[in-house]
Amino acid sequence: MTRIKVALTGEGTYPYVTGGVSTWADLIVGELKNIDFVLMPILMHPYVKLKFEIPKNVIKLVKIPLWGTEEPTEYVKESDFSHIYRIKLKTKEEIEAQKELILIIETILEFIYEKNSDLDLLGDKIVEFHDFFKIYDYHESFRSLEVWEAYKNKLQEILQLETEALPSVHDMIEGLRFLYRFFITLLAPVENCDIYHSSAAAFCGLPCIIAKKKFGSKFVLTEHGIYAREQYLFASREGVAPRSKEFLLGLISMIVRLNYHFADVISPVCDYNKRWELQWGADEDKLHTIYNGIDTFIFKKTRHKINERPTVVMVARIDPLKDIETYIYTCLKVKEKIPNVLFKLYGPIVDKSYFEMCHALYEKLELQENFEFSGLTNNPASAYNEGDVVMLTSISEAFPFVVIEAMACEKVVVSSDVGGTKEVLEGYGYVVKPKDIDGFFEAVVEVLSDKKRAGEMEVLAREKVLNGFTIDDMVDSYQSLYRSLYNQKNNFILQDRF
Repeated sequence: MTRIKVALTGEGTYPYVTGGVSTWADLIVGELKNIDFVLMPILMHPYVKLKFEIPKNVIKLVKIPLWGTEEPTEYVKESDFSHIYRIKLKTKEEIEAQKELILIIETILEFIYEKNSDLDLLGDKIVEFHDFFKIYDYHESFRSLEVWEAYKNKLQEILQLETEALPSVHDMIEGLRFLYRFFITLLAPVENCDIYHSSAAAFCGLPCIIAKKKFGSKFVLTEHGIYAREQYLFASREGVAPRSKEFLLGLISMIVRLNYHFADVISPVCDYNKRWELQWGADEDKLHTIYNGIDTFIFKKTRHKINERPTVVMVARIDPLKDIETYIYTCLKVKEKIPNVLFKLYGPIVDKSYFEMCHALYEKLELQENFEFSGLTNNPASAYNEGDVVMLTSISEAFPFVVIEAMACEKVVVSSDVGGTKEVLEGYGYVVKPKDIDGFFEAVVEVLSDKKRAGEMEVLAREKVLNGFTIDDMVDSYQSLYRSLYNQKNNFILQDRF
């Protein structure tokens, strides 16, 4: 039987970053040993180190760093200096060629500001964008005076505002900087794979679109979090300037809709995601939910001695989306009812300034005897088993592994009502509104106070996971999907030949 070849793309995840999406990717690649994978991770910078052992069925790894480089071509295409130098000279000498790039950028600006909605046209322009930089240098092209003047003029033409209300030079530079950084993705070599599989409706979907248009590759899009929603939260939280925010969110909206338009199958990890996807233009006929799965031989109850203190555990990266403050405030409130309670937080520091803010809050509330920053764990199953309760206070999730992992360890989970959490947890744990400190407090106290009921819920929680959320369930679903799309692709090619 012919081996299927799949290119797996993602942003800031596997195999260089730990987390739920990386766990998902590692399971798919590691378990589907009869499939060859090309990994195409988009990274913040080129100096990251591997966090996962690369399975033998990974035949190629292409890193795509967006930041930390002055010459992105060197890192993405692995070109030698002499080649880069020759291409730079060619780009400087052939000024007329910039007109082709200018037309592409002008079209993209029309989509960012919703002056054009022909996504098939945009797909063609993305391919042209990709092909242009097979010949010309990325850095030199974007820094040319011709490109800047055309970009500036087109931006002003689209906005059609009074002179005093036009975007500032800073706003315009910021917009061009967004285009420069995010479209570095287009420099990645796109080869002929049977299937391209993106883990987000984001810039990592661009190679999938290019491959579909060039080779007829099938495009699978798995939505973990809703990319558009997360970027809107980011822009609001970071206080991006109004004009820059308008540009950035217009760019994100364009990319999301483009992914949904060209994907052959959109496989959200929970039904909750479907409503967002439909709202952003996804075709309902393309939607097919495939739930995450876990290894229930690893995630299981282990025999620990009874905790000397009532213990609550949370396993989450220290990041604003995880809302660590609510976890800290819940500890303060539970402490008033159960003075010897211990709250433990396992997870890496992703946002240093946010960690410092959380640590300052912990000190201000004088929780040194009741709260513990437990650091990164390489054994989350052991961490879950330390707790009498497992909590998750996120304000945004898709279908968190934490919930089903803890349930498989026979732990009562108290989680915020985000993403698809309710789809697995309702009736088998507690679902609380995000940021509802009183709701978290009441649920935690109830679990710690009623051991009999908690014990019954723990057993039912594991049974729920065993019936639909195992690795075998997830892997079998993707195996079937890949095989189906592979057959469709080959049938299409045969029809073309005849």
